[in-house]
Amino acid sequence: AENKPEVIVRVGRASGHHPGANIGYSLDGGKSWQAPPSAPQPTSSLGHIAVSSDGATWVWAPQRSPVFFTRDRGATWVQAQGIPDNTRVIADRVNARKFYGLALFDGKLFVSTDGAATFAGQALILPDGLPQRGGNRGDNRGGQDRIYAAPGKEGELWLAAFNGLYHSADKADNGDTGKTFTRLGGVTEIHAFGFGKAAPGGSGAALYLIGVVEGVRGIFRSDDTARSWVRINDDRHQWGLLLHITGDPKQYGRVYVGTHGRGTLYGDPAKRGLVEATTGH
Repeated sequence: AENKPEVIVRVGRASGHHPGANIGYSLDGGKSWQAPPSAPQPTSSLGHIAVSSDGATWVWAPQRSPVFFTRDRGATWVQAQGIPDNTRVIADRVNARKFYGLALFDGKLFVSTDGAATFAGQALILPDGLPQRGGNRGDNRGGQDRIYAAPGKEGELWLAAFNGLYHSADKADNGDTGKTFTRLGGVTEIHAFGFGKAAPGGSGAALYLIGVVEGVRGIFRSDDTARSWVRINDDRHQWGLLLHITGDPKQYGRVYVGTHGRGTLYGDPAKRGLVEATTGH
């Protein structure tokens, strides 16, 4: 939960030794965990979970299932209206009543302003057209072809499509809840995307991505809302398949990278703009 970070909710598929624990939550920043009293359906598992900025509303789209929400820590679940089954939902980072869902290839953005009870669909318009289904769009466990809500700004959305980066904002650079998307230059492939604390004197969050920028494959950071990027790894430090990235919200420049089978790496800015990385478990 953005404004109540001690609230964490996770979903997955529990082992046979823990039936009914496909969802769990922590109210103390991950020190202890417990299972909710119930799940949306007896077989609910996997999928994606979103937590409102105040921690009060949880929205779960289990695998092969409708979208459900709870406001009582899982004692009761209600099906959300107006959003297709299996749609990944994210929470606005400021407004606790706002949630978003994306059907990229169908050209639809779904917005809720009543805490996920109902969603309204609106056209997703990209300046260079919608991507087509099929083909190679990276590992489906990665962070591409997803929307992200920016920290600190209501309604500011970023679309990290596999083939490029898009930003939703009005002329004053305020979030416009996905009504207008602009494509940012230089980025031609994305596998992961995330935010971190702004650079000293910066007005917006630092951006991080794994992909291809100006023809170079690597890990990148932008301090100026994607107008320019600096590569923060080098050819000797690539770590195989990288699926997720995020910056630290409290320490500028610290970055966390999720690998496939090689642990989690974190790094801090070093001389020459490179990252000194350490494996964490």
